[in-house]
Amino acid sequence: MRHFISAWKIGGHSLRENYKNKFFSLFIIFAGVLIYASLLAGVMAVDEEARMLTDTGLALMELMTLAYSVLAAASAITREIETKTIYLVFSRPVSRPAYLAGKAGGLYAAAALMLGVMALLHLSLIYSRGFTPPPFYLKAVFFIWCKILMISSVTLFVSLFTTSTFSAVSIAGILWILGHFTSEAKFLIARSSGAAALALSAGAYLTPNFQLFNARDLGAAAPPPAAPGFLAAYLLVWMAAPYLFSLALFRKKEF
Repeated sequence: MRHFISAWKIGGHSLRENYKNKFFSLFIIFAGVLIYASLLAGVMAVDEEARMLTDTGLALMELMTLAYSVLAAASAITREIETKTIYLVFSRPVSRPAYLAGKAGGLYAAAALMLGVMALLHLSLIYSRGFTPPPFYLKAVFFIWCKILMISSVTLFVSLFTTSTFSAVSIAGILWILGHFTSEAKFLIARSSGAAALALSAGAYLTPNFQLFNARDLGAAAPPPAAPGFLAAYLLVWMAAPYLFSLALFRKKEF
């Protein structure tokens, strides 16, 4: 119970840090401008305006939340190490597992808050044009958040062994891109052999498969990529595994 309370307090403090951060406000404002700018794309599409407004807005929401979450995750712990704030934290009865869980929880909550604000902006735009959002809209927003949870967890882990925030952000960006080409990688694996097949297999299985949560495909008539139970388990694995690896690295650091 004590560890849970510590994690809860650290998570709340981390969330407050994020939404008070000027960069968080700038991302929200910039995302709002971009979403409303998608109105131009919708008008140009004429008969497909509703679809264009939805697809463009969801894509912009995903990119903006990704940009902020990766940057925040890459600097969440390293910033406190550099400013020596972490020594003050561990001068109190706070365990390392609780600290990491609180930091991760704060990042997840900040991403949810950011997505929620942008979704409201986007929905106001859709309704102002006289349209109604598609039935999969809320599911699409939730799936975007699931992708952000995975990449944030991985970025937090990467930040503990990289030399700089830029390195962590760069690695996270590469993983994000590779994770959207998992199907293509598996196709190449089937056509390859030897060392090339092993390298492709390692890359495919050590990278989150973001295509399983691709919000832009939810409105298509094609069947869902996987069952809800599998998606939930996959999400939990890609949140828990980076946390455990992060904890293993974190325990080796001296504070």
